[in-house]
Amino acid sequence: MPLRRHTARALLLAAAILSSGCTAIVTEVAQKAWEDRTTETQVTDVKIHTRILQFLTDIDGQLPIDVNTDVWRRRILFTGTIDSAALSRRIEKHARADTRTRAVYNHSRIVSKREKEQRRKRQSTGASAKEKTGQIVSDAWIGAKIKVRLLASGDIKSVNYRWQSILGHVYIIGHATTRAERGLVLGILRTTKGVQSVTSHIEIVSR
Repeated sequence: MPLRRHTARALLLAAAILSSGCTAIVTEVAQKAWEDRTTETQVTDVKIHTRILQFLTDIDGQLPIDVNTDVWRRRILFTGTIDSAALSRRIEKHARADTRTRAVYNHSRIVSKREKEQRRKRQSTGASAKEKTGQIVSDAWIGAKIKVRLLASGDIKSVNYRWQSILGHVYIIGHATTRAERGLVLGILRTTKGVQSVTSHIEIVSR
């Protein structure tokens, strides 16, 4: 895609994100300009994401800290930790009610109220490279390491993926253009230090 088209796409996406009530940073908009998703699809995903964030915030202003929401080509991935199975189901039901949604993958983990508050605190203040108890590699470190490794691979277009590490379990959504590319991505995830398991929602989408 020529540079001029990337610039136009970035401007359109920035307008869509801001008009939807989201706070966007320049790097995020620039990244979206290089994705394989069409501009129309990206705008739709932003609107779906915004609707969910508003719903979470209306319930509890800190709930978006507990529940990670990633939307890719109208498919929604929920991860994170939450202390109520009933609330998790309520959030999933709300997401499925959006007629634009193609699929919902709810991988939110149910934890105690104490664990939820601890994770909120760590995410709000910034998690250290390793947890203070033992030598367990933190989720933040795992996520950052995956990003570096995907970027370093010349055969993977990392902007087409979104991933989260929750208690060492990695969840990923996005699309690859070939089975080989998907295999490379999953191989990197599974061999990253600290990763206990990988759950994939990667589609194969031909260009």
